[in-house]
Amino acid sequence: MSWVRFISVFVLLTMSLMAYPQSSVVDSLKKELKQTRGKERYEVLLGLFRENLHSNYDSALYYSSLAATQARQTGDSLSIVKSYNAKGFVRMKLGSSLCIPDFEYALEIAKRNGYREQVKFLLNNLAISHNDFANYDKALDYHFQSLQFRQMEGDPLDISIAMNNIGLVYSNLQDYENALSYFIQCKDLKEQNGIDHDLDRAYINIALAHFNLGNFELALDNISKVLEICEGGCKDEVQVEAHYALAKISMEKNALTKARDELAKTIKIARRIGSNMYESQALHLRAVIELKENKPNQALDYLNESQSTLVGTNLRDQTLNNYLLYVSIYNNLGDYQSASEYQQKYIELNREIFSGDLIKNISRIQTEHEERENIKTIAAKDQVLALQEEIIARQKVQYAFIITITFLTLGFAFVMYRVNQSQRKINKELAKAKETIQRQNEMLSDSNLQLEREVQERTRELVESNESLLKVNDEMDNFIYKTSHDIRGPLASLKGICNVAMMDVTDEAALDYLSKLDTSAAKLNAILSRLLIINQINHSILTPEKINFEEQLKEILELERKKELPDRIDISYHVAPDLNFWSDKEMAKIILENLIDNAIKYHNDSKRVNPFVRIEITKEGERVCAKVIDNGIGIDEESKDKIFQLFVRASERSESGGIGLYLSKLATTKLGGDIYVSKTVEGYTVFKVCFPPDLVPVIEKRKEEELRREKQKQKVLKVT
Repeated sequence: MSWVRFISVFVLLTMSLMAYPQSSVVDSLKKELKQTRGKERYEVLLGLFRENLHSNYDSALYYSSLAATQARQTGDSLSIVKSYNAKGFVRMKLGSSLCIPDFEYALEIAKRNGYREQVKFLLNNLAISHNDFANYDKALDYHFQSLQFRQMEGDPLDISIAMNNIGLVYSNLQDYENALSYFIQCKDLKEQNGIDHDLDRAYINIALAHFNLGNFELALDNISKVLEICEGGCKDEVQVEAHYALAKISMEKNALTKARDELAKTIKIARRIGSNMYESQALHLRAVIELKENKPNQALDYLNESQSTLVGTNLRDQTLNNYLLYVSIYNNLGDYQSASEYQQKYIELNREIFSGDLIKNISRIQTEHEERENIKTIAAKDQVLALQEEIIARQKVQYAFIITITFLTLGFAFVMYRVNQSQRKINKELAKAKETIQRQNEMLSDSNLQLEREVQERTRELVESNESLLKVNDEMDNFIYKTSHDIRGPLASLKGICNVAMMDVTDEAALDYLSKLDTSAAKLNAILSRLLIINQINHSILTPEKINFEEQLKEILELERKKELPDRIDISYHVAPDLNFWSDKEMAKIILENLIDNAIKYHNDSKRVNPFVRIEITKEGERVCAKVIDNGIGIDEESKDKIFQLFVRASERSESGGIGLYLSKLATTKLGGDIYVSKTVEGYTVFKVCFPPDLVPVIEKRKEEELRREKQKQKVLKVT
């Protein structure tokens, strides 16, 4: 299809986009809600959930939660199952892993009470949620359970849904040939039975599978069919998938302007319906386009926005893709340290998702599914054989009756001959079936052995890479520690000689030189002290205790006053009451001390400006966040992405050699937090640090990961 035809069809799709304003139905239900109680109130709440589902996920979650509470109060088990399924479904759309406990709770009640229809939906939703959160073995297991359940019922629509979802799991596993096979089976089943439901999505998935296999023209043909279907109007969820697919295909054909337009539409619809997954994917693809055009800084901005969209979600597969793109961008920028950090993050998350257990579980699940299919095939053949034997038995009776009357002996011989021939044919078919099963079992065994070898080889490479990185980091820490200690001795002697000389020398020029030399020695000593703090952070044993931010801020500000604060500067702070924050006191103090010192150091000394530093410590969601806001000289865009690196100075005022912000970043990472820099609408500089509220789970998780890595390492070393 030519690009002219493609663009014209796309215009038709754009014209058919439908808005979802708050309908009169929603207003009517809200009025009815005020007048209802008990079971009737539950039905109204569920109706409000349905009306908001395709336009506003936050409202849909709110009403489904109220419906779940109402259902538990009334004690109706079916209502509880439906409301928890609804709540889990919205959370799944929002990218929250809390959907899984909702589905599991509802599934347990549905199975216990024999609600077959609800069991079918919950198996499907559990599989989809595990797929979204990169638990591909569990996703495949639930999908095969769902497929078997639906095949027993025989509804082609339900079977097509299960096949489509199995294809999505294989697509995420990058097994695009298997994925394409299931997508085509799904599409064919819908078309053969005249099913229009989600036929547009089936074509989108087929297009993306062809795209990933490099069949770009076939991908475009399938997208054009989606556009034809959508001329009558499509849901926002279908439109966002179609625009995203068009963007990927356009980018591959190097039509980058077209790709940007499609991504803009994708982001707009994703934000309207609250889809963090598609918003993050679209921003990621926009970053890829900018990097392709050799604009690494713009690419980094889009990628940072994509990553921030994933905050609060558990979309690990997209996070993994973002980490890999970070490595490419930072390598392009020459920031190899940041590239190495994200390479390590990528390795750890990739190892967590695509573990050896995942490969084994997927292989086991596929084998079990194929065995069930083989058993069903054999059972069908047994039924055919039984029917044939019944027919033959009847024929034998008839032949015996006729031949007994006429030619008993001849007839009996003829019947025996026919029976013997049929039996031979049946035996041949059974022998062929047995050989086929044996060959399939041998192929499965070979595949399992090959997978195990590949997993062992990949694990060995990851262990070696990790050991190399740890060795380099240890060598760097030892170098900084030894060098700082070795230099401080001569530096102390130099400073002492300067002080003695200043007492004995009377020449003013010589005194001025000695004073400057003493000042430089003091600055160098401060830099060496900060370098030693790096070693302290890296090797410190974290001790969780309740942090009193009021006391810490008073100590830090008192220290700043002793160093003489600039004239006219206004320093204020606000700490939210009842903050329950357990972390390492020294690490938290290092972070706040360096951020506050940085804000004071780079204050605006113009007489036309009243300089200020404002510190705010509040709770945002589950995390505790500290902001340091100032109206100082600011940070230019070129330095914005480098200021947290070691020895990078954003201004000539820096006296610490560009170490302070690096210390804040290092200590924040040590506490399991994140640090950002941004600007307010007024142009003020904002440094923001967010911590987990309790350090104990972070420490325990790190210990578990370290133990798991050590076991894996020993296992690999034993095998090799």
